[in-house]
Amino acid sequence: MSENFWDQVYNYRKEGIDPLRWIPTCSNELDSDLLQTTMGKVKRCSVKIDPNWFDAFYYSEKKAPELTRRVFALNEDVMEKEAVIRHALSLFQIHSEIGEDQLLFENMLINFFKKFQSKVLIRKSTVSLTSNLGSQFALLDYVQLHKGDKVGFTAASNSATQIIDPTLNLDSEINSNIAMVKTIDQLNLLGCTSGFMLFPIYDASSEVMLDRIRGNLDAFTSRYNLGMEDYSSLKVGKLFFGNTAIANTLKELPVNYDQVETGMQLIISNKFGALSAFGLFMLTKMDPSLVSRLEQSEINLIDLTKARDHILKNLSEPKFSLGRIISKYCPDFGTNFDKSEHIMAVYPVSSEGILAAKKLSFLTNSEIIINEIPIMNDEIAKFVTKEYLISNSTIPANGCHMIVASPNVSNLIIDDLRKHNYEPFIIGYIANKEKPSVKYNTNVGNYLIPKLKLQNQIM
Repeated sequence: MSENFWDQVYNYRKEGIDPLRWIPTCSNELDSDLLQTTMGKVKRCSVKIDPNWFDAFYYSEKKAPELTRRVFALNEDVMEKEAVIRHALSLFQIHSEIGEDQLLFENMLINFFKKFQSKVLIRKSTVSLTSNLGSQFALLDYVQLHKGDKVGFTAASNSATQIIDPTLNLDSEINSNIAMVKTIDQLNLLGCTSGFMLFPIYDASSEVMLDRIRGNLDAFTSRYNLGMEDYSSLKVGKLFFGNTAIANTLKELPVNYDQVETGMQLIISNKFGALSAFGLFMLTKMDPSLVSRLEQSEINLIDLTKARDHILKNLSEPKFSLGRIISKYCPDFGTNFDKSEHIMAVYPVSSEGILAAKKLSFLTNSEIIINEIPIMNDEIAKFVTKEYLISNSTIPANGCHMIVASPNVSNLIIDDLRKHNYEPFIIGYIANKEKPSVKYNTNVGNYLIPKLKLQNQIM
């Protein structure tokens, strides 16, 4: 067992981040079903929560929305100042014991939001889990819109860093890049192609570390010619990486879930399962004896290391080509969708993996048939499932999303994705309407296990 590895783990934990807690689920974020169910129960207060995977507003030419950030302790009396602002994005970091207990989480949300006096609508919420009580906080990014001629949409999203690699230094640029790239990836999925503006969410225990993080943020935004507004650190005093982002499109948004029809095809833009290889790489660092079991399953440690390097590159470098491809198959703003020319609906796979199909079935009110689950590093995904190491080995890296389109459009989308080094597949189709469900014509059990059977206990 590498002493240097555990020294690095200790350094992260000392700063308030457990860099290993993401491994069993391939994510530091709260279970998406629990988040949506619990957020929907927050009622009888001035805050209206309408859970969605993004938020969007009409875009007035040359009049970008303004964001105002407020950071709260979970147990403090809220001194709300944004009385005239009607939209916000929320991000919470809460202790794992709260996040894994629906009643505790529900009570925490209700007690927090009942203090608000002004009406505000929250559609996009992110909840990150921590094993450090001192790392908890709540953050609201209020969005102020401007009047003017409507020419498109401004979409907004937020995220916390999904995974941490403790073999990297705490001040590695990759740590802050991961959260920013994830929000960019979500905005690309909506067909956004211009006006990218990042609002980093970060913190650390010392000014030296904060200065290094700020240097990393400047380097990232300069490299990709992106706008950035630095609202300073959270001032919680614990290491954290997150981001809020907005971007524009002059097209209609491809989220016409109610127009999805029987016979339309379900595409994924890239293969599932990349993060299971990353998780397995980390597990070999925690327990080197695992390497011999890998060799028995003909999994090469050199190939596993290459997979980890490829995934880190994917997570930390944005690909704006996805936004241009999606935009190509969306109608101009103010015009109607045509099923023979346009994408009807999109949905991010993200930390749900293949289970995102269930969410899509409810959004489209349809039965979805899954015929194929293309997996990156398939043998690795099956290994971590068989060994009860990772609960859902279909969790992808960035760029893996679900797209619904008619058959004559699907082939064109797939050709365009392949030109930009994506690996798209038609994995299924819409079978029936008015019957939300998912049917698998493939062995999904090769990649999913009940969380209670997880054998790896993160120390």
